[in-house]
Amino acid sequence: MVSLSARPHAACVRLSDIAFTLLAILAIGALVPACGGDRGSSNSHSSSAPTRPAASAKAPDDAPRDCTVTLEGDSILYGAYNNNQRFDEPPAAMLKRMRPAYTVLDNSVAGSTAAQRAPAFSSTPLTTHFVVLQHGINDGQFGQPYEPALRRMVAHVQAQGRTPLVTGLSRQTHPAPGRDAADNIARRVAGETGALFADWGAVSFKPAEMADVLHPAPAYSERLVGRIVALLDQAAPECRY
Repeated sequence: MVSLSARPHAACVRLSDIAFTLLAILAIGALVPACGGDRGSSNSHSSSAPTRPAASAKAPDDAPRDCTVTLEGDSILYGAYNNNQRFDEPPAAMLKRMRPAYTVLDNSVAGSTAAQRAPAFSSTPLTTHFVVLQHGINDGQFGQPYEPALRRMVAHVQAQGRTPLVTGLSRQTHPAPGRDAADNIARRVAGETGALFADWGAVSFKPAEMADVLHPAPAYSERLVGRIVALLDQAAPECRY
């Protein structure tokens, strides 16, 4: 037999349990919508916001190109022969035909030497990516100091942030005085300074391809220009087309 004094206590316990259970249900009910709302918000965000594309490398065709070259040289680069006659298509035009992308600035002058040209050249601002330096045949013949003048010109090109391209000397059926010594100087200076070197002495020719005793005729001249173009292609492949 249960005493009356114990009943209130039991009832109190049952009411406490029920209250606790109700509070737990209410708390869970409050949490469930909140969690569902977060998931809905997340899904809505992912479906409406575009995905940022990964940065892609610039295509080679879009890369900036500097297809420009200056020619500094004597009558051989000017395309002159026999008392300053000139080819219908001089070397500058040959280069442009071979590589149409290039803008060619032709500063070559018949009869010039590196020793004569270096002082003015070394104070002139340069505007092209490449600068071809073709001298030596007249320096050698006239006994002028080719090496210091060439070094001065190369140094100026590099100080201007441009790329020098030194040519060796073309060949003749009967080599001109000082030709071989000047050719060796050109090769050595290019090697020591890091300038590009077009080995003109290695370009084949036939005696019938000479315009006179000193100057190449067009067919030989075009092969010499082709040696320059080959170096330009290596240094700036984006300018080949």
